[in-house]
Amino acid sequence: MQDFLVYVVEESLSGRADDIRAKTIAMDVYGGSMSEMPRRENVVRVDAGRLRRKLAEYYATDGRDEKTVFDLPKGGYAPLISKRLGEAALPETPKFETKATAWVKPGAGIAGVFLLGCCVIAFWLASTWQDSATDLPVDGLSRDERSAIFDASPMRLQAVNLANTGRDLIFPALEPARLDAALTIFKGAIENDESYFGGHAGAAQVAATIAVLTPDPDLASSMLSYADTRANRAVELAPETGWSQSAKAWVEFAKNNWPEAMEAAQRAQRLAPNDVHVLEFVSLIMLYSGSFEEVIVISEDARSKFDLERGYVFQNAMGSAKFHLKDYEGAVSAFEQATENGGPVGPVSVAYLMASYQMLGNESKAQALSEKLSREWPDSRVDALFQKLFADPKYGKDLGDAMRQANWRPENSR
Repeated sequence: MQDFLVYVVEESLSGRADDIRAKTIAMDVYGGSMSEMPRRENVVRVDAGRLRRKLAEYYATDGRDEKTVFDLPKGGYAPLISKRLGEAALPETPKFETKATAWVKPGAGIAGVFLLGCCVIAFWLASTWQDSATDLPVDGLSRDERSAIFDASPMRLQAVNLANTGRDLIFPALEPARLDAALTIFKGAIENDESYFGGHAGAAQVAATIAVLTPDPDLASSMLSYADTRANRAVELAPETGWSQSAKAWVEFAKNNWPEAMEAAQRAQRLAPNDVHVLEFVSLIMLYSGSFEEVIVISEDARSKFDLERGYVFQNAMGSAKFHLKDYEGAVSAFEQATENGGPVGPVSVAYLMASYQMLGNESKAQALSEKLSREWPDSRVDALFQKLFADPKYGKDLGDAMRQANWRPENSR
């Protein structure tokens, strides 16, 4: 990451900012043969996200008094470099603790180390660049936005921080401990500021997910009731936001209210076409409704517009959609790319990969994945789950049939 940062800064200072691409970074920083470039470009995208997070973390803690700020805005690799003169430091975000776990912010030591490597450049910039406003994204918010929120209410800023953290924890959703942690964080956001819609929207999404996945009917009923209350509160507080509408859509999906779910999902997409977390839930609702072409459009549009830092659920949903459209090669490619980019990995992605390879006639690969699914998730019933999730159970049955052709058998039938 140090080499990454130095490279993009030097290229920008040399007047080549517009020429900085994932391919140029892959070639000049990572090296390797031309045949390796596509894979290395994916690594560049992932590392760009890591670098953005480290920079944001550094300037929010140890680097809060730095006069020169380096930023890597989303959507490209050209750095934004600016001077801060007399700017008040942002407050350190306090830790949020539960009875079982303390959610501790990682240290910023690594970021500080590689920023020291750029100190000469920073000194030069401090004397040559004009003063400019800093727009440093942290959890989707600029520095000015975070300062404004803090001035209005430090508790609101903490609620925003917690809610943004919770959004990244929801997927892969078949991990109960992960969902429990996410729900705890969203409840913490609500406790910090009940009037912030994000805590309610996130809690609704997680609770509805638990309601759909749990085999316990009493837990499902209580979670769905809670999710409905939280989604309605989110819409009441911020009806114009895609996150509120996507939470409402997800709850309606959990209640099997398909027309209402589709309407709210489409509204959410129109309101927040650039919010990847909204697109995750929208794509899943479209998938389970059988709108497979729409799922592919959502994912391909996002990939063309955004420099994605990692894989997201809508990329996995695209793989599932292609399977049901009988584009098995496309399904394999989508799931493998999502995995390489750090997307959610779990029994669902393994099951779809297994089924896709089986339908392509690659039985050895399919059976290897079958063994992996049985070994690592012996209790998983992806086939039954998907018959429950799809509006038309036929699609879940198609997946289960292909899995069984690959010699996969449920644990209780062996």
